Amino acid sequence: MPMTSQCLNTCGEYCESATPAFQSFFGHNLNSSASPCNEPLPYMPLEILNVDPETFCRVEQSGRPFVVYECKLEGIPCGMFVEGTTSAVSAHLRRHGITGPDSANTSCPWSGCSKILRRGGMARHILTHLGVKVRCSVCRVVKCRLDLLRAHIRSSESCGSAHIDTVHGPEGRLLVPTGWTTAH
Repeated sequence: MPMTSQCLNTCGEYCESATPAFQSFFGHNLNSSASPCNEPLPYMPLEILNVDPETFCRVEQSGRPFVVYECKLEGIPCGMFVEGTTSAVSAHLRRHGITGPDSANTSCPWSGCSKILRRGGMARHILTHLGVKVRCSVCRVVKCRLDLLRAHIRSSESCGSAHIDTVHGPEGRLLVPTGWTTAH
């Protein structure tokens, strides 16, 4: 059975009592009217989201927020929100019965997409639908895939000590642990 938790839009407007740690978690400066992508911060009220029990437990156990995205696979909508990671998307695809050998060709099950790809690359492909990207902490270059950014970091002398930042997609929602507030 799906679990629920409160959430905020990742580029949502937060109350004035938000701590610098909360602001830096999402790269937001609450004294500014813009998000990291220089767009206005829209107001997003708290809402209840359906998430799988594993995601709910990880959020609760970690005590920190996660960004989740609405499943838009074709067919009967499941109404679930899933983390924007390849492992979480892969697990969600299995729940929808999308299984088989990684080398098998299959069409993308995302609503409106008809691309044919290997089953093993499906989760990574769905991250592009979610708008999840990765960024080099040194030169700030953004790549759509983790393997491409890792290759960039390995091949760049100046970026060799970089860490990888996640750039959340525009439809992401912030799933917060029970009792978590912006004052953390």
